[in-house]
Amino acid sequence: MFYTWWLMATISIFIMYIDVKKRTIPNNTIVLILTLCFIKMCFLGDLSILPYSFVILIIGFFLHVFNILAAGDTKLLFAFSLAISPEFLPLSLFIITALGGVLALVYYLYGLCTDLEKVKKRGVPYGVPICLGSLFGIAASF
Repeated sequence: MFYTWWLMATISIFIMYIDVKKRTIPNNTIVLILTLCFIKMCFLGDLSILPYSFVILIIGFFLHVFNILAAGDTKLLFAFSLAISPEFLPLSLFIITALGGVLALVYYLYGLCTDLEKVKKRGVPYGVPICLGSLFGIAASF
């Protein structure tokens, strides 16, 4: 089943590239991640993650409503969360938050050196920390 992690990692590289370049996460890649994570969840028979995943989806929806998190980021985190064991979910979320904070700081400093308004308008490609933190959580869950 670990081969699915490599497939998810490959898709994640594509997601991170597109997110950095265009600030969007294609829905078809999210569907691929969702399918792989759902298969992993069902294969291992661990359905205890479902309530946590739906809480992530609900919180992400409200963060999207208030323009804090993009809809694609919310869907991606929900999809990945299906494959992370509940005991590793807090650590994965911490890694995502920490990497996101570092990324935001780097983009802020870059904006100070170039055009801060342009950088703020484009936003931070949060799909990058979501992919990295989630892949860590999934690997730890095996």
